[in-house]
Amino acid sequence: MALIDIYIIYFIALLPAVIIISIVYGKDLFPEDKREVAITFLLGCSIILFLDLLIPIVEAFNDNFFVGYGNIAFMTFFRAATLEETLKFLVLYFYAYRLKSFNEPMDAVVFATAASLGFAAIENLDYVHLGETGEEAFDIAFLRAFSAVPLHGLCGIFMGLFFGLAVFSRSNNKRYLFYALAVPIFIHGLYNFVISIYADVLIYFILIFLIFKASSIFEKLTYDQRTREQEDIEKVYEIRTTEIFTNVLIITGIIIVGAITLEVLFS
Repeated sequence: MALIDIYIIYFIALLPAVIIISIVYGKDLFPEDKREVAITFLLGCSIILFLDLLIPIVEAFNDNFFVGYGNIAFMTFFRAATLEETLKFLVLYFYAYRLKSFNEPMDAVVFATAASLGFAAIENLDYVHLGETGEEAFDIAFLRAFSAVPLHGLCGIFMGLFFGLAVFSRSNNKRYLFYALAVPIFIHGLYNFVISIYADVLIYFILIFLIFKASSIFEKLTYDQRTREQEDIEKVYEIRTTEIFTNVLIITGIIIVGAITLEVLFS
């Protein structure tokens, strides 16, 4: 493969993530510091390093305890969705949440999407390397531009929505915090599960539905920004690290129970 072809394929692999984060950033009427958004994006890229350590352990556990649909469910909802979405969430919590500029619900959406798309970009580069020829690599990059990359971006939007509600709402904060992790994990897991059972066409119905919901989210957030006299909103709820890990354990328990149930029903 010629060097110019490699550059073109890398460009195509990275372009969707850049386009989506640019669109989301442009929705914010009180834009964040581009440097902080870029750092969040790069921290999202770094998630791959932690996944490389965790995935072999998780896959060994899965192969020892589950087969059939239970194995597929654990792989899609935990190995992929829970690990990836939790690490994105930790970028949002440990970096963006602590920034002085994190002062309104839209900020949570922008930063969560940046972290998600950072990971999506680096994951896309990994996938294009699976192509044995330049044409195969191009096809992979092009296909994922309309499937996996938007999926990661949408998961970031929903994560940010509920994270923002958890921080700035005056009620149901703990519930919103749980949703901030559970909803993107469910969306991501469902997407991967559908692909794993070879019902690929359904993912586009899922994506279209989520895009409409995301559009509605931005309409509400931008309306809220327009009707406010100032950008800053006081943080109502202080998130504790223990709450996050408790939520991860609860979600993991639900996934394991679900995988066991599938094992029993379809064994």
